[in-house]
Amino acid sequence: MNGIANAGVLVEELCAKQMTRSVFTTRVALIALLSLCWHFSDVLAQGLTNTIPRNQAPLARTFPPADGEQTPTGTGKFVIFTREPTDKLNEWDFIAGAWECIPSRPNMPVTKRVEFCHSSWEAEPLLNCLVRDESDGLFPRFVKLRVDAGKYDSKVNLYDINYRTWDVRCIWQGDRLSAFGVIKNSVFCKDTRGWFRLDTSTGKNDTKVPLIPLDVDGAFWLVQKPDENSGTWSYNLAKEEFVGHFGDVDEQEMAHSGSLLSANGKNRAWILVPRQNDWRRDVVGGTFLLQRNGHSEDIRVPVMMQVEPIRGARRLMPIGTHLGFTKDGKVEFSAIQQMKEQKERVWTIDIAAGKTDESVRPYVEPKAEEPALFDGVPAPDYLRPYLKNLRHFGRAGLAPAFLMHLGILKNQPEYPDCIAGVSPDGNHILYKAKKGPLADVFIYGNLRTKQTVRWASPDKIKLGDSMEFVWVETP
Repeated sequence: MNGIANAGVLVEELCAKQMTRSVFTTRVALIALLSLCWHFSDVLAQGLTNTIPRNQAPLARTFPPADGEQTPTGTGKFVIFTREPTDKLNEWDFIAGAWECIPSRPNMPVTKRVEFCHSSWEAEPLLNCLVRDESDGLFPRFVKLRVDAGKYDSKVNLYDINYRTWDVRCIWQGDRLSAFGVIKNSVFCKDTRGWFRLDTSTGKNDTKVPLIPLDVDGAFWLVQKPDENSGTWSYNLAKEEFVGHFGDVDEQEMAHSGSLLSANGKNRAWILVPRQNDWRRDVVGGTFLLQRNGHSEDIRVPVMMQVEPIRGARRLMPIGTHLGFTKDGKVEFSAIQQMKEQKERVWTIDIAAGKTDESVRPYVEPKAEEPALFDGVPAPDYLRPYLKNLRHFGRAGLAPAFLMHLGILKNQPEYPDCIAGVSPDGNHILYKAKKGPLADVFIYGNLRTKQTVRWASPDKIKLGDSMEFVWVETP
């Protein structure tokens, strides 16, 4: 089935995404990938015939509200992107749709607004959990939909949606569209042809890009200039300027590689661990490397650290280590040599002088803190006891936590048993159980006021439908 082949697209996106933002969302996307592969394997086992039409129009029809029914500017609401079966016997065919539910209008039912086209997938925001910066959830007007284009192929439609009038425009079509992040009013996107910028005010795209994004580190992007084939620049997003230049580091033969920029973006520290003959938990040798803007030579210090293998990834993860820049103009790497020891070895590089030092100091176990931020959004104090066991949900874990706090959920659900959405500020949730006594309703919650609203699930939204919940505000 085409879904199995195209699952590789998501694998590539996940592998490209570093853990600089959050391991939560990466885990959520991995779980979604596994669910996708299992689902398509089940389809193959059932012998369904894929009857999704090829070369279809990107938009089937819309169901806009009357002028008097449109929500005022600033009204918050959840949009439910669906993949609805056509109920054709022995056929694999779905319609991708969009519905809205409005908390300020609790008596208005969940209402269908769009039928995009036939697809094996539901639509999703362009800026989702796979972005490399903190733009997840921004500009929800831009929505992408993967569409079947052949037995083992798919295309992508990009839409611009006005959530007041529900005017929908398809503004781009192509292959394997992904969004890297946002600089001011531009979304940096990539397809099989290369990079382009999407203007967030007009929806127009421009293939002339001032930089090639590679990674994100705090307030900086790591980029290349379009006319350069080697090296990396740190790029200050606020000032829109190139700051520090660093030579290439060969990561291909490494079992672990990770870097950290200094606060001014002019220095970049690395920890590198080469591939090992034995993939097991052990103390291994590595390299502590410092790159300084304006210096052609990198400083390399041999280090020792504990590592453990990441199952199935041919990668190693350091244990009990810390890499950081200090206030006195140095960068240090510390590592426990044995977990039972109460000491750690510390390697230090003086950034200005380039001198190195090694010492031993007592090891202080970092204090486990309650999550003031949960996957990047504020977590109310009253929810923190529930969130400890919901990390694998990512940001969506706020929804079951809230409903357990209110007693609406008696037991903690498993990830495959529900669908949940959370607004970018963490104040609004939407929850849908896939089974049990709550399976026939959508439940909205306001985490500040503890208000809840329930809507009956429309008949056309089946229990097994694939859905995504997105918080939007009326323009």
